[in-house]
Amino acid sequence: MKFQDDGVLAQSFDRRLFLRQSGIVVGACALPGLCASRSQAAAAAPARQVIVIFLQGGMSHLDSWDLKPDAPAEYRGEFQPIATSVPGFAISEHLPRLAQRANRFNVLRSVYHGTPSHEAAIHWTLTGYDYPGANTTTKNRNVKPAMGSIISKGLGPTRPGLPSYVCVPDRGQLGDRVRYAAATYLGMSHDPFESGMPPNSATAPFPMPPNLSLAMGIDSQRLQNRLGLLRDLDQLPRALDASGSMQGLDEFNRQAVELLAHDATRRAFDMSQEPIEVRQRYGNTSMAQRLVLARRLAETGIHFTLVNFSNNQEWDTHANGFQSLKKTRLPELDQAVSALLDDLEERGLLDTTLVAMFGEFGRTPKINNTAGRDHWSNVFSVMLAGGGLQRGQVIGTSTANGENPHDRPVHFNEVLATMYRQLGLPSDQVFHDQLGRPVPVLAGGKPITELL
Repeated sequence: MKFQDDGVLAQSFDRRLFLRQSGIVVGACALPGLCASRSQAAAAAPARQVIVIFLQGGMSHLDSWDLKPDAPAEYRGEFQPIATSVPGFAISEHLPRLAQRANRFNVLRSVYHGTPSHEAAIHWTLTGYDYPGANTTTKNRNVKPAMGSIISKGLGPTRPGLPSYVCVPDRGQLGDRVRYAAATYLGMSHDPFESGMPPNSATAPFPMPPNLSLAMGIDSQRLQNRLGLLRDLDQLPRALDASGSMQGLDEFNRQAVELLAHDATRRAFDMSQEPIEVRQRYGNTSMAQRLVLARRLAETGIHFTLVNFSNNQEWDTHANGFQSLKKTRLPELDQAVSALLDDLEERGLLDTTLVAMFGEFGRTPKINNTAGRDHWSNVFSVMLAGGGLQRGQVIGTSTANGENPHDRPVHFNEVLATMYRQLGLPSDQVFHDQLGRPVPVLAGGKPITELL
């Protein structure tokens, strides 16, 4: 597979070569020694957890990470650049805390993919695959497994009672009109656990996810007795279930029981154990408290947490974009993400926790006639921190007006390949879809060597 010059992932490939490569990978999965070596590779990987901060709607790269102060007025916008702790690297004046911590993270300024559609771009950034024609009615569920589900499948839970993959607050995007964060053919046991909505202030209580509460009068022993009765009644031979759906349901039920029967998950989600002063450091907003919860989950050992840092499409700044960015979006992000990086560093977790922050695309370089910017996938910026990566690097540049990659173009799949690599998961690993066809984890893309 290859990436076309226009940034669209080429879907044509040599079928015999693909099947031959797939056969090697699938064959390897059948050999216990090689499977064990993969497990050992994952165990030796630098990253243990991932937190993805998803800026749904698409943050403007020209007003955050990649300002163009020398561009014409219709491109450069209202914000001024400020110096950071990395020499020669300047970012928006509305990100002063992150500017001070720039030596702890990396910014990729030349990222691109091939679609300016919200739906298709969200699918791409969460799965690594394009979804032509994605929409909110007929194509509103992902057709390839989300990254969190692949990590759940590849790594499994760190211990009984913990999910491998959590979405904060839920798995929906675009106001829950699409759901592109699911496991699809990997099975419902690798679907995300949903946290529910965290509180909207640093002092408000978190009611805990409803799935972690037993009904009144039901203790764990009584729950086990009821499940034993259910197993006795369920006599459907699994050999007759060619689709594997019942096996998936069995695994889902087993995991659900573990979540209820163990205290580990309830403790991870119990924000009442978090000191108020720590929560206040992140900020007095719902977005900030989502990152507090994400840190708690990473600290507990949950492999992948997807944080929707938006209630709907709040980074979709078509109109009055500069006002919303400087009054709420950028200051809230600046405080919360800076506190997350500090917290992880202070707890000794940043080296093993990979933090990735991105939206589904960037914004148009030219400002529209409503003081906003529209969709733009030709080039945008991504932040990566921790997880064993190098720190304080700025990789790639965009053209003078921020329209296209100029130096070191980075396809978005290279970002995902880097994340998989840090977790010890090969991105050329093959899974099989509902029809038994081999599908690689990623349709192209290699890790970014400058970060390793």
